[in-house]
Amino acid sequence: MKEGEENNNATYAEILARANIGKNVIYFSLATVGTLGLAAILTVVLISEADSSLAEKKFNLVRDTFTMLLPVLGTWVGTVLAFYFSRENFAEAAKQTAALVKQLTPEQRLENIPVAEAMISLEDIGVSTLILTKSEDQIKLWDDVIEGKFNKFSKNRLPIIDDKGSVRYIIHRSIVDKYIAEQALAGKQNVKDCTLKDLITANDYEKIATAFGTVGKTTTLVAVKQHIDGNPNCSDVFVTEDGTKNSKAVGWITNVIVSEKSKV
Repeated sequence: MKEGEENNNATYAEILARANIGKNVIYFSLATVGTLGLAAILTVVLISEADSSLAEKKFNLVRDTFTMLLPVLGTWVGTVLAFYFSRENFAEAAKQTAALVKQLTPEQRLENIPVAEAMISLEDIGVSTLILTKSEDQIKLWDDVIEGKFNKFSKNRLPIIDDKGSVRYIIHRSIVDKYIAEQALAGKQNVKDCTLKDLITANDYEKIATAFGTVGKTTTLVAVKQHIDGNPNCSDVFVTEDGTKNSKAVGWITNVIVSEKSKV
């Protein structure tokens, strides 16, 4: 039997069990009320026939007892029914809420997700960054970037940050590989001598390396998506203290994260 069929059978069995419980509770409550009512009537009749002077006093006693028992019985019935059927109502409400969520557009979903909830913290131990402790012309692409970062940490993206914590560049493995391949084919220089400065000053590579966006800590992912959609070279957005590129970066959101979060 398939898993879906097993779940349907289990759901049907649960519904059937609840229906039986509801019927039994109702039948029991009706039988109890009927029994108490009949007992009250018989008691009054018998007392009246036996001693008419006590009829009114006994009738009041039976009436008061009956009045006290009915609310207790009603409360018990309501509690039992609520216990067994409130879960079903909650499940139905959750199902309807899920259906409404599925009707949201990707932008509407992203409007409800704070960047702080989705971002990668730059302080996480698993995040690889390159701090500019020396000038760009002293940073070797082969030794410091490819071997020192991409290969060592098995990463394909590398934020390059200055000593104040501001992001200066974001370079992807594919871009670095492409540049080095171009240099090797052109025979211009030994590829191991290529520096970060060579990369960011060559043709359109600087434009690509600085194409990242920035947002503030209180914004939502829809602002991140707008940055990425508005620039074909932008695949990364950083969350900074004041939302500008010159302030300290605290988080990182990639186009992959935005794509995953926007799925319905």
